[in-house]
Amino acid sequence: MKSLNGTSKREFAIRILNVLTTNAEAAKPAGVDTSVKAARLKALIDAVFAAKDAQLAIQAQSLAATKRAREALEDAYAEASAAVDLFAGCLGKKDALVHRLKRIRDEVSRGSPEDAAAAPDTNEQKTA
Repeated sequence: MKSLNGTSKREFAIRILNVLTTNAEAAKPAGVDTSVKAARLKALIDAVFAAKDAQLAIQAQSLAATKRAREALEDAYAEASAAVDLFAGCLGKKDALVHRLKRIRDEVSRGSPEDAAAAPDTNEQKTA
């Protein structure tokens, strides 16, 4: 027997519940009362769907939070770049401070150890 995925397991449980409830009278002559088993199975199926709904809501919240985080990151990067441009415009492109500011971007893009030690821990995780 092959392994079932979540959707198939839910479908199986729903179908068995349907059989239990529609055939309750047929099982009575054999001394089988399906009502307790059907009630328990119904409660579990309801719990499955409630948990799945909660999971989907959390997933949507996570995606929205990721989008907000990326937008905030882009805004911060753009603001930092604008600051470099401001210094370059005010002090001139040949100024030592401007060279230092521009060098920071190169160092960060290369992942220099100096910047890694100075950067705050953002708990950023790479996503594929």
